[in-house]
Amino acid sequence: MAITDETIKRLRAAATAGDPDAARELGRLLCMLRSDSLEHLMDPGFLLTWPEERWLRAALRARPDDRLASVLLAGRLVQQINFWKIDDDNANAHGEDEHTLARRRDEAHALYTQTLKAVPDDPAARAGIAALIAWAGDTDIPEDPPFSYYDLTLDMGYGSYSHSETVVTTDPDEVRWACPWLLAPVVAEVKEPPFGVELTLFIYSDGRCDSVIRLDEHLQADGTLAWDSVEIPPLNGEPLPAGHPVGTLHYGYSCTWG
Repeated sequence: MAITDETIKRLRAAATAGDPDAARELGRLLCMLRSDSLEHLMDPGFLLTWPEERWLRAALRARPDDRLASVLLAGRLVQQINFWKIDDDNANAHGEDEHTLARRRDEAHALYTQTLKAVPDDPAARAGIAALIAWAGDTDIPEDPPFSYYDLTLDMGYGSYSHSETVVTTDPDEVRWACPWLLAPVVAEVKEPPFGVELTLFIYSDGRCDSVIRLDEHLQADGTLAWDSVEIPPLNGEPLPAGHPVGTLHYGYSCTWG
């Protein structure tokens, strides 16, 4: 079912009223975004705001044994660790240091461990804790999982600088919903096409990329995408569990610099 502003508004109202299911689902959907505020996205000094954290924590306060909320929150904490490790000076400027990162590592480890005690073969928790250990020790990240998923990637390059933003999900409606949020800052800055970006949808089946769609070829003059001309194929194989990491990427939104 298509995700609209009304969908998010309805979930937010129910979550605010104390519905743990709504809080968890709102948190899961917001995992797909850098921010849930277009105003923040347009700020030149914008950083990730992790808008899902508040709602996942609310879901866990209501139901501490909620395994999905635990795995999702743990994954976002690991992403925060990775983000702040990129640039020590930037991290220090925002009050982040080894102590705050250690706090996140401890909490993420506890959330994964709690989940695995309840369900020892939970794939997202097993992969998540392996990725957490690898990141903490600067060792090799586990290989891509043998699941099926969509990888929506926005690539931008300026000379020797490169920047990528990716959304990993298993729902084509979530791809369509997250896409304009990825594009919004680019469209606002460039104003006119071509926008100087590569926007690509990779479709993975059982851990292997079996088709690629160049979405930037369907961008319109106003920066929106002509979805009527894009056919997103259904996934084959077992869908990636929510919260499951994919190599160096996370379920939902991730960003990398080079």
